[in-house]
Amino acid sequence: IFSRASESKPSLYDLKTNWRNTKNEKVSIDIARGSLTLIAMVYTSCAHACPMTISKVQEIQKDLLAAGFKNIKVVLASFDAKNDRPERLKKYQEARKLAQDQWIFLSPESESDARQLAVTLGISYKDLGNGDFSHSNIIALLDKNGIQLASIDNLNSSADVFVSAMKSKEENSK
Repeated sequence: IFSRASESKPSLYDLKTNWRNTKNEKVSIDIARGSLTLIAMVYTSCAHACPMTISKVQEIQKDLLAAGFKNIKVVLASFDAKNDRPERLKKYQEARKLAQDQWIFLSPESESDARQLAVTLGISYKDLGNGDFSHSNIIALLDKNGIQLASIDNLNSSADVFVSAMKSKEENSK
């Protein structure tokens, strides 16, 4: 019989994985600790789903800002450990005109680091070879301590779940 000692949810920031930012600095997955964080996994050579994921994150970010929630960071971690090195992620971020003070792109140190994050977020992916991946599209919202507050697993899902989760968190902390 499994019993939970406390009702607290685990923090994604407890994950011991190794990443590099676009400046090629070694960082951990808790790089956005202290901020509301939208997190997703993408890869830069993706022609369809990943650009749509980024657009969806921008929509969610806009909705959260409109609802009065500020200081929202975005972490996009790649699962393409072989090709998405820091310099490539930097060029991609610049090409997409994604603000460096809000958007954090992470390159995994190893395939294992990418896989651990993906499993924790509930993202499945498979390297199809030739630079392509089959993957699910999950976007999650983390509180300032890395606790997941909400997520969507479909890019057609409403962003309302994120605003509702934040309003609920606000009410529960009063």
